[in-house]
Amino acid sequence: MTKSIWLLVSGGLILLGAALFAVQPGPPEPVCATDPNTTSGFTDPAQDCPISIESMNAIRDHETAPKWFRIAGMVVAVAGVLLAIAVGIARMIGPRRE
Repeated sequence: MTKSIWLLVSGGLILLGAALFAVQPGPPEPVCATDPNTTSGFTDPAQDCPISIESMNAIRDHETAPKWFRIAGMVVAVAGVLLAIAVGIARMIGPRRE
């Protein structure tokens, strides 16, 4: 393959990495507690109600869990950048056509 095709592939990898990073699902919506005696101690300012324990556990699990789409996006984007650098180096030191 020519070097310009490799450069296009590296650009595609960078765009794919950015897209994977952007599609990471967000945290679950907080659910209001039905029993005011069993709440998580946190309130939802949008709904102005205390958040249930189960809902807060789900939100905490989301916040502490690895973000696989973001990890994959970062790996793919870095691979694209490294490929672009490699193509640039190959263009600089490659054989000269006369």
